[in-house]
Amino acid sequence: MNAAPAGRDASGLFRHGSMLVAGTLTGAVCNAAFHMVVGRERVLPNAEYGSLVAMLGIILVVSTPMLALQNTLAHFISTRDRAGRREEILPFFLHWVYLFAGISAAIAAGAWLFREPLAAFWNVGPGLMFMTFAVLAASLWMSLFQGLLQGMQAFGWLAWAPQAWGVTRLALGALFAIAVSATATAALAAQGIGVAVVLLLCTWALLRMHLPPGGAVRRPPGSYRYLGSALLCLAGYAMLMNLDAALAKRYFDAETAGLFAKAATIARTAVFLPVPIATALFPKVSSGGDLSPESWGLLGRALAYAGGLIGAAVAVCVALPVLPWTILYGAWPPEAAASAAALTRAMVLAMAPLALAYLLLNFEMAQRHFRRSLLLVPAGIAYVAGVALFHRHPLQIPAVLGTLNLAVCLWLARAVFRRRARG
Repeated sequence: MNAAPAGRDASGLFRHGSMLVAGTLTGAVCNAAFHMVVGRERVLPNAEYGSLVAMLGIILVVSTPMLALQNTLAHFISTRDRAGRREEILPFFLHWVYLFAGISAAIAAGAWLFREPLAAFWNVGPGLMFMTFAVLAASLWMSLFQGLLQGMQAFGWLAWAPQAWGVTRLALGALFAIAVSATATAALAAQGIGVAVVLLLCTWALLRMHLPPGGAVRRPPGSYRYLGSALLCLAGYAMLMNLDAALAKRYFDAETAGLFAKAATIARTAVFLPVPIATALFPKVSSGGDLSPESWGLLGRALAYAGGLIGAAVAVCVALPVLPWTILYGAWPPEAAASAAALTRAMVLAMAPLALAYLLLNFEMAQRHFRRSLLLVPAGIAYVAGVALFHRHPLQIPAVLGTLNLAVCLWLARAVFRRRARG
């Protein structure tokens, strides 16, 4: 399943991007099916479902910046692999394995010690709060392995191994919620088991690569600085992408937050489907800062490909919001039909610019340009502050979010085009 040799030239972008989109689509179908099952009130009460989506949002807010680790590994591994320095790859990877063993243990210990105040803040039970951070600690390891697969351009493994998470969560989540306990904690436990399955598959993929052992475990100079810069950028991105349901849970009643969580889930499922194109693009344009004609051409093709998919998803959700809602959750409540339609349209439109911005952000990070991408940090903070000021109505959340997402997308596009003009 290692597609590395074929991925060395520009012609591999569409094929590898399509492979990753297909894998992500499979995961999205499993994700949608999971929400179809547990989102029904006869399976999980609306308040429990709202708590589940809010906790999943917290996991995503923290784990999404770990894409910085994935990008760091992908950048340094891909440059060494293409240079024929494979003996340096495994020692570099093991450096991060040892480091993350300590980080995961610290997260789990902190979650246990502070479960009561954290649970009180988010209006959930202590057990659910601890389960959330335990799953989070395990989820961070997926970025570590995916960085290795991406850097080696093993796009077959990268496309399909992570989907075991969605398949497992769907099967066990439905079983646990229906037969064991109709609670958010039971559904979240299924996600934790799914993460464990993915990590086992990724370990198998690593063993099949037969990487030379190399020398002592070490990291290349500059990798921590690269990680820190990428982490800041992706932290802001994660806030913009994933905080909506948690903010709704904070400022609105349980029923309203549950309705909002469903609209936000539809928007995320539809709009962010083309995100894997950025994953395929990243190792193909990685450099020390130079913008070559080949990289510029690849970016143009990636933007056209992703833009077409995003536009199609937005058009369907805006024209027929009842369609994705019915597929995921069944007929919307008659008394809430207008609110459900408005929230779905608003969240899809608000998130669309951020999906395109993600591709631009990855292009900048692949070429070690972080300065202008750091705007994502104040944008994420402004999002939280804006919702804190304006939350009289749920539609104010997508209004604040959409304004900031559009500004970020235009800013990143301007940064890339200015580099092209100077080159």
